[in-house]
Amino acid sequence: MELAGFDVVIWGITMAGKPFRPSDWTERIAGLTSAFGEDRKLVYSPLVLPVMVDGARAVIVGHELEAIEPRLFRFLLSFAQDNELQVVRLKNAVASPHGLVPPPAAGREPREPV
Repeated sequence: MELAGFDVVIWGITMAGKPFRPSDWTERIAGLTSAFGEDRKLVYSPLVLPVMVDGARAVIVGHELEAIEPRLFRFLLSFAQDNELQVVRLKNAVASPHGLVPPPAAGREPREPV
């Protein structure tokens, strides 16, 4: 499968199905690309988004980041690999984070689609 144009979703669930700690890891990772806006509020990059889906934390990395800032893109993938986090590539994940489905976690039953 050709992965060009597919966003990366880094789930806060390890390959062993355990939640990744610390619990604010998504904000820390997204904070690498954030800035304070004119209203003095922190604004995340539209290409590195922290999200929570059905109680599971994740960071969505837009595929455009690979071309714009390849070292940061590689760092994020290396972070996921080094911490044994589950990673998936999905088309349009940045545009529709509400459509994400988290992987099963240890001790948590898989959810049926509603």
